[in-house]
Amino acid sequence: MLAIASESIGRSRPLIDVARELSLNLSHFGSAETLRRLLEGRSRRFVLLGEQDINDEIVDALMPAGEPVRIGLVICADREALRTSNRSRAAAALADYPVVEWISPEHDSDRLGTALRKCRRRMLKLGKAELENALLQREFILQYQPKVERSDGAEWKTREVEALIRWIHPEHGLLGPLEFLPEAEAFDLIGPVSEFVLNEACEQALRWAEQGLELRICINLASSQLNNPVLTHNFRRIVKRHGLECARFTFEVTEQDVANSAAPHLLVLNELREHGFRISLDDFSAAVSSLGTFEQLPFDEIKIHAAALERARENPVALKVLAAVTGLAHNLGISVCAEGVEDQETYAFLKTIECDKMQGYLISEAVMPDIIRRVYKAASDSTANVA
Repeated sequence: MLAIASESIGRSRPLIDVARELSLNLSHFGSAETLRRLLEGRSRRFVLLGEQDINDEIVDALMPAGEPVRIGLVICADREALRTSNRSRAAAALADYPVVEWISPEHDSDRLGTALRKCRRRMLKLGKAELENALLQREFILQYQPKVERSDGAEWKTREVEALIRWIHPEHGLLGPLEFLPEAEAFDLIGPVSEFVLNEACEQALRWAEQGLELRICINLASSQLNNPVLTHNFRRIVKRHGLECARFTFEVTEQDVANSAAPHLLVLNELREHGFRISLDDFSAAVSSLGTFEQLPFDEIKIHAAALERARENPVALKVLAAVTGLAHNLGISVCAEGVEDQETYAFLKTIECDKMQGYLISEAVMPDIIRRVYKAASDSTANVA
């Protein structure tokens, strides 16, 4: 899918990061005429505008003969300020666009990514029957992102992968999980989808085992599933049916899912652990307020959010906090994984906080199962030969 960004937005790091995360082909335009050319055809696209692009020429390019082009529109501008400016008429025309999201000019990757995902979901308009048919026709697939862990000495080895669901949609092509899982939850289909993921992961583990690959598999667990009283029973049944051990699988839950120590879903997590499954705390912020989560449930792993790593690199106090959190985790027998590792600088920084594992585009993006074989036995004291 194509994202067409105005030169006024530039080639910012947030834009590049989000384009890569959402698998978007990125193009830029500097004039209304170039925009018109890039909009030719019927394929779905995004257009990203800055404040200086709010003018009559751009409106005409986006709405030829008064009919909107089929795109998702993201406007990085102060909407209120535009209403009282000489661009108010153009801003009002764009505000009525069928699929439009407004974000601040000072946006980050999270805000931009959220806006683009909202646009894409509104453009897709998925229905319950469509999702049910996708399960029936097995249109979903799993890709796997390797995690490398430190072994003896400075060696890093691939011993674990994260399973990530994708949908090969017959009309829209490859869709990421954030484009259809919210609908799956809304239509009460997240249970069947979760069981599909675990079943597929079990079958893949057996295929890898036949090739001599012994890999643990991590699976993201939707927060709505944490209130399912038969979740552990269902998951254990699937794993045992394949002749595998529950300890082969780790379920990842986000920090916000366990923020309330009185929430009933902590019983489900404890039950999963009692039957041998491992639990990982995803998107851990490493803030002081996060430390209480260690008391609620003895996690097997915490995954340090990329934003926390960036703060620690730039702020000596944040570095000390992160190092203290890592030390506390190790004292409690909890492993520490850095996620979102994308450059050699971050990789080198991880030595200062003694991370056990790392995951990110520097190692590998999510790939099809057969590619995992290439990184399984890779070992190095540098990331150059890990992926």
